[in-house]
Amino acid sequence: MPCPAGSRAVPQPQLQPQFKPLANRAEPRPPESVLFDRDILDVEPMLRNFGGFGPTVSMLYALFLENADELSRRLKERLAAGDLDGARMAAHSAAGAARTAGAGRVAGLFASVEEAALRGDMAVARRDAAALDRALADVKILIARI
Repeated sequence: MPCPAGSRAVPQPQLQPQFKPLANRAEPRPPESVLFDRDILDVEPMLRNFGGFGPTVSMLYALFLENADELSRRLKERLAAGDLDGARMAAHSAAGAARTAGAGRVAGLFASVEEAALRGDMAVARRDAAALDRALADVKILIARI
């Protein structure tokens, strides 16, 4: 829409994303029929909500991975320090993020750590936290296919 005579357009700021894209590749995104292990990563809600694989879904998964790694690290630090309350809070945040991303197994492990921390069961909390590395690695493998 043109500006009225004598007025000037206000320059708009250029927003820079603070995430790194999952991949800079020329080949097309995988078809929506690509099979995923739904216990590890259920992509259907993302596809339904955002109309298929694309830049928004890639950005959201990149953001999830960045946050999940940080929350997992924080959780393990809290457990190593014997801080069950801090571990519970980190696990709670991470479980919600994992559920939103469709990472069911990861969400279940974080939720189990949270419940164990609530019960004061450090052994179970540490056991399930130790399983997070493998579960997150599995999610990363599937997200890399997107």
